[in-house]
Amino acid sequence: MGGIMKNENLMLILTGLMITLGLCALIYVANDIIPEGQKFNSEIWGNINDWMIYGLTLVTAVFLYKTLRSQMEVQKTQNELFKIESTRFKESIKPLLKYSASTDKMIPGEKHKKILTVEVTNETENIALKISRILSQDERSKQIFIPMSLDDRRDHLKKGDNPLLFHFLIDSKSPASEWTVFELNYEDISGNKYKQRVICICDRFGIEINPYLPEIV
Repeated sequence: MGGIMKNENLMLILTGLMITLGLCALIYVANDIIPEGQKFNSEIWGNINDWMIYGLTLVTAVFLYKTLRSQMEVQKTQNELFKIESTRFKESIKPLLKYSASTDKMIPGEKHKKILTVEVTNETENIALKISRILSQDERSKQIFIPMSLDDRRDHLKKGDNPLLFHFLIDSKSPASEWTVFELNYEDISGNKYKQRVICICDRFGIEINPYLPEIV
């Protein structure tokens, strides 16, 4: 591409010089042919040197414009390539979390209350760091802690680890579907922050869990 641009610039300069020299030669010859009273007045139209300067100035201006435009196009291409590489790198280190859920009635005498357990695993080798949860403001469910092992207190997750367990106490007397909504926040190894909204729907047919696509924040 650089060789093509150099050839174009050289052709532009040569073309400009040829046009300038041609005009100067035409004026010079015309002054010898045209009668004295009809010749170009150098005080008004300038002499050959002036026309040479004008021509070179015009060629230089066009050359600078083309050079600047070419540099801007190269810079734009470089910026687009940088964005592509940056996106590709982020995708290569982004954790991919998978969710599953189950319910259990573990409270004797409280038939309207149940415990929803959400298991989170990482499907990639890319570790998820600084994991935290934000529960939506819903009076029918609240997050609770059931100490099963020290793993429950982890704030990171990679492929092959035991699942992270989140437990929610659901209290609803309505026969309709019960919704539990929470948001998981985490980071990748480069410090890019993600948030992922998760919706759990419990009804008489079972449990449906719907994670949104993770967003970079």
